[in-house]
Amino acid sequence: MTISARCRFTDGAEYLLEPETGESLIDAALRHGIPVKHQCLSGSCLSCLCISETGGLAMKPNVATSLLSSDIAAGERLLCSANLEAEDCLTFDYPSTAQAPRKVHTFINVVERVCDDVVRLEVELADGEHIDFSPGQYVNITVPGTESSRSYSMSSTPNELPTLEFYIRLLDSGVMSDYLRTQAKPDDVLTLEGPYGRFCADLSRATPMLFIAGGTGLSPVLSLIRQARNRVGRKPPMLLSFGCATKSRLFAEETLTLLSSWTPSLDIRIHVEDGSSSEFASGNPVTGLTTNDVHTGTEAFICGPPGMVQAAHN
Repeated sequence: MTISARCRFTDGAEYLLEPETGESLIDAALRHGIPVKHQCLSGSCLSCLCISETGGLAMKPNVATSLLSSDIAAGERLLCSANLEAEDCLTFDYPSTAQAPRKVHTFINVVERVCDDVVRLEVELADGEHIDFSPGQYVNITVPGTESSRSYSMSSTPNELPTLEFYIRLLDSGVMSDYLRTQAKPDDVLTLEGPYGRFCADLSRATPMLFIAGGTGLSPVLSLIRQARNRVGRKPPMLLSFGCATKSRLFAEETLTLLSSWTPSLDIRIHVEDGSSSEFASGNPVTGLTTNDVHTGTEAFICGPPGMVQAAHN
């Protein structure tokens, strides 16, 4: 027996989703021409998020995703990591005509090593090119001369377009890491595709915000904080707990100092796991928090290594 689900979008558009036996829901949606957002297909980016109205859509067991147990209890599901077990109605919080990701060309303005294993990359859109994004989202960047691409979050805000900024971790080896380490230079052309992701916030409200960032997980967090600082009226109370494994891996300290001095409502704590000093606290961004740092109504945004993210959820 075929099990189907109605897919509803905020503009009133409806589509019927009927997966074939063994077919993933994402593949079925694309085959039916249903305009669902998707990207990582592994449960991390939350692009394919929907609400299961009747519970017929169930998350696959033993599959790790970015959804919290409270999110799942509230009916949130990811098409890439769920099975349709009974008739259901799935709602998506965007219109069926939502702008699809697009490819744009950019030129490198700056590529600089800011610590042992992080590069700051600044690019500028080519004349006539445009991309829309929300703070916290990411794009795929194609490595010149290859068909390989890697995903990176902007640390800049839409207000700074046509310039985009990224903090990118350098791996010991890797096609993008090798390019950035040995070849990248100003005026190189980079192709970007996006935006993707749902690591976003409603910055029209002054809701208290808690940010937990490890390593280059700081990049999308910086975008969110910068945008929150730019909002008209009262700024939301914000706490950033940021850390790296060693002092030699810390970066963006000057940027954080300036943000703190410009934003009285922002409290920044920097942690180093291999020991404390007069400048930094010992430990990681999660252990540096107390129950007094989280208040009723606080929105939390967590980005960094998987172990840190899991510890924060616990």
